[in-house]
Amino acid sequence: MTKARVNWFRLNRSLHRDIGYFCIGMTLIFAISGIAVNHNDDWNPDYSVELSQLQLAPRDWLALSDRELSQILVEQVPDAAGVKATHWSHPGEFKVFLQDASNLTLDLTRHSLEVEKISKRPLLNEFNRLHLNETHKAWVIFSDLYAGMLIFLAISALFMVKGRHSPWRKRGLLVLAGIALPAGFILW
Repeated sequence: MTKARVNWFRLNRSLHRDIGYFCIGMTLIFAISGIAVNHNDDWNPDYSVELSQLQLAPRDWLALSDRELSQILVEQVPDAAGVKATHWSHPGEFKVFLQDASNLTLDLTRHSLEVEKISKRPLLNEFNRLHLNETHKAWVIFSDLYAGMLIFLAISALFMVKGRHSPWRKRGLLVLAGIALPAGFILW
């Protein structure tokens, strides 16, 4: 009986290829959401915020109850969600918080209504929830497995090419640069 000889180079290539194909979708999701959440200071990656201003006819706003006041303001905005809460920011400003996270702000002195319409960004909101681990415990397990697969892909890539084009020669400088760059940011 002869033992089957394992060709480690061929096995490495096959595993690298198949695991790489499996990781494509997750890599795209993590990369897109990573770019989005890296720029939280520049924009809101989860929600789109649309501001508009309406001029209202002058009236005695203080003579109305909070309930009447909020009802009048909600009627001014087409497709407004129901009222979640109301709040007097100060004597000249009344805020209405809507069920869909949108806000209405009445400036009593100027008789103007600021409408802050908030809506989820399709797909990007869900991608960011995954990236920031705001979902289920099962996602943690999957993320750890995905990270393990990425580690395998990085290490197995070192053994993909033989000869003068391998990372064990001049191209090894690229591997070292890929390690040095994040290390530089940590030490900086």
